[in-house]
Amino acid sequence: MNKNPSLKLPAQLRLIEKATDVAAEGIVITDAALPHNPIIYVNEGFVRITGFRREEILGQNCRFLQGKETDPRAIDQIRQAVHKQREIIVELLNYRKDGTPFWNRLSITPLKDASGKTTHFVGVQSDITELKNTRDQLENANKELAKFQKEMIFQLEQAKRAQEFILPANLPQIKHVKIVSKFAPLAQIGGDFYDIIELSEHKFGILIADVTGHGIPAALLTFMSSITFKNSSRGILSTRDVLRQTNDILFGHMPTGTFVSMFYLIYDTQKRELTYSQAGHPPGFLLRSPKNEVKKLTTDGALIGIFPTDFSNFGENKIQLEPGDKIFIYTDAIIEAPNKKGEMLDLNHLQVTLQEYIDLPIDQLLEKIYQHGLEFCGETSYDDDATLVGFEVLE
Repeated sequence: MNKNPSLKLPAQLRLIEKATDVAAEGIVITDAALPHNPIIYVNEGFVRITGFRREEILGQNCRFLQGKETDPRAIDQIRQAVHKQREIIVELLNYRKDGTPFWNRLSITPLKDASGKTTHFVGVQSDITELKNTRDQLENANKELAKFQKEMIFQLEQAKRAQEFILPANLPQIKHVKIVSKFAPLAQIGGDFYDIIELSEHKFGILIADVTGHGIPAALLTFMSSITFKNSSRGILSTRDVLRQTNDILFGHMPTGTFVSMFYLIYDTQKRELTYSQAGHPPGFLLRSPKNEVKKLTTDGALIGIFPTDFSNFGENKIQLEPGDKIFIYTDAIIEAPNKKGEMLDLNHLQVTLQEYIDLPIDQLLEKIYQHGLEFCGETSYDDDATLVGFEVLE
């Protein structure tokens, strides 16, 4: 067999051969009419990829590049395509002359004569080892990412259950008082929580709080803040003292840049006396239906966990309640939900809305305010935890 048949080709064909020799891909032509479909032409690209010399390649069947790790399924696909004389593109592991493996993207195309008979096959080999390794690394990374995501979803679900666990399972039944709450957590773990505690036969306390951030870190701060508050509130009937003690414990133990806002009130059902303190939290509201009056409930008080207690100056106010009075406290999702224009439902807007629904029972009032905020921002849910708590003084 002539091992350098290109010398006999016309000049234009020699030009084509020169062009194929500079190609990065390996190109072979096999003779379909001869037994075992031997290689009769090979370009320089094939020599560079495989490491075999031209004289070692010509006359061979392409299967000489296969080795022990070559996938039999890929070999069978090639065999079937050649047998049926159809095109195929397949990726398979081949071996260079020095035994090192490489990934080969092999394209086989039959060449037919005027009668439609297959006379030759053209094989184009591309070394895709680097691409395959990168793809494998990406697939492995995606698997690890999916595993991590699954684990994170599980952890978030556990944190979400734990967050719900610290909320009151049942609202206390107190004579002459109706207490209601609405807790709409974000899909992701957030930092809202509230608590309702019975301090004595005639006194109960209500706390609403908001921890910075979302996710598991916020959930951990929520647990820490909730437990600290519970321990601080035992036996103490001053809302200011409870916030001071809570701040004393949390200051210096919270991560930098994190804090908690709180609004804490104590109601004496016998005296109808409300005591309240505010710590960087939105003000509460007193709704007095007979007088058509909506009043903000505010005190001095910095955010919990940022400053030492001596610099926080927590205040405390007391007011006398009357039958029919309603108390409403909430977290900032209600007043910070922006509409399509970027405007927020601010405190003045909220006060006007409370005035509009002042005659409603406390449970209906909470639901109206919750829905009003969603209508204002044009959404079906808030982009933060939304918590509302209130109570009504009954006859």
